[in-house]
Amino acid sequence: MAQDELFDVLAIAEEDRIGCARLLAGAVDQAAVAEVTAWLTARLGSFREEPPDAITTDPMAWLTAYLQLTPMIVDFHRHLGVSASVTRATLADVGRNLALHRRAHAEFGLETWDWMIAHYTGMMFALGRLNFMVHPAKETIEGAMAPGEWVPGIHIPEFGPLTAEAVDASLAQAKEFFPRHFPDKPIATVACVSWLLDPYLLEHLAGTNIASFARRFTPIGQPYDDATSALFFLFRTRDLDELPALPRDTTLRRLVLDRAEKGEPWQIGSGYLRL
Repeated sequence: MAQDELFDVLAIAEEDRIGCARLLAGAVDQAAVAEVTAWLTARLGSFREEPPDAITTDPMAWLTAYLQLTPMIVDFHRHLGVSASVTRATLADVGRNLALHRRAHAEFGLETWDWMIAHYTGMMFALGRLNFMVHPAKETIEGAMAPGEWVPGIHIPEFGPLTAEAVDASLAQAKEFFPRHFPDKPIATVACVSWLLDPYLLEHLAGTNIASFARRFTPIGQPYDDATSALFFLFRTRDLDELPALPRDTTLRRLVLDRAEKGEPWQIGSGYLRL
């Protein structure tokens, strides 16, 4: 795959292509890159969630491996019969996360390098507005799922409004996509674990797209505290000392900052829905 084609497939912005080209030319420890490449390749198609505890956490080594392994992932998708448009939409998360890093830190980088692991082990697929990560359930939820059942996790990329129409279209696409491309993995339920499922949002943002999205899910268990999750996804920082300087340009941002300033932790909620 030619370099320009590679960057196009990954939707990498012009200002980040120079840094990516340097990485491909060897600007990072090659032993670390080889370590990451071997780790990812060994897990391709395993559909196992496994943290890379024993290898490098250098974001540039991971990004270099992602760049080098893109043809492998394209071929993996092709073997599954996945359309080129879904492949490109899925891998566009690379460029999107580079752009988010630049917006937050004014420099080239990939703070969210670990988020891309699912994409490069063949678990993540972008279907319209939502991403779906294929993996087996880890626990029993009465009436919803049991260990070993295939229950894709829903993730919400940071682009565009989360309208009811867009979510409906993604769920309809998922209902068709999984039986076609994963006939050996019967899927009837999808799940979501997110700060967007914090009950506080339903109470304070009634009538919004976010509240509409959250109401689709039947809750699983009790939400758990994560003081900085919403801050990170909205502002790309977990530093509570930065609160006074953060922009209050949307209703959601104001709500998150007001709650943080009160010292109240955000919560991560979990839920499931039937396709």
